[in-house]
Amino acid sequence: MKTIALVGGIGSGKSTIAHMFAELGAGVINLDDVGHFVLTTPGVKYDIARTFGANVFDGRGEVVRSRLAAAAFDMPEHTEWLNAITHPVIMQECRRRIGELGQLHDMVVVEVTTGVESKRDVRWADALVAVVAPACVRMERACARGNQSTVDVSRRIALQKTDAQLAAIADFTIDNGSDLESAQAEVKRVYDAVMAQ
Repeated sequence: MKTIALVGGIGSGKSTIAHMFAELGAGVINLDDVGHFVLTTPGVKYDIARTFGANVFDGRGEVVRSRLAAAAFDMPEHTEWLNAITHPVIMQECRRRIGELGQLHDMVVVEVTTGVESKRDVRWADALVAVVAPACVRMERACARGNQSTVDVSRRIALQKTDAQLAAIADFTIDNGSDLESAQAEVKRVYDAVMAQ
């Protein structure tokens, strides 16, 4: 079983590329989904309350992700705090899910959302694949989701690694800034190359 860590900034189209890997037979894990699950666990909720305050919770004691995002992405230091709280728990759950999917698929693609500074951060993966797209395309895609303003998206883009920085640490780069057929051809090329390793 081969494992790919799929990285890319907001609006790069990681989910589209992950879906293309799934069409080739790969199992897919979205770390955003894992992160949402982790935000419901008691230990993580306690650490978030201690770090960011009660205002990021609703009346039932559940984390309101939009409030947490506003608090965590307003300064790089706050983003680091959130990553320090959630990342270890997310990775533990991710490893569990990789084990499950690895019994059903020859490849597992993990759509990684944050925290990749080097290949060392994804040493569990056989390959690190960066999804890149022009900034204007990324902005348009992220804003089209309807739940973030251009100011919020710009702020998040500024806090993330650039496409060039991601490509520099990646084993493979997939350009997702043009047509779907080109992206599909690149996904197939990467799939075949990783499976041949």
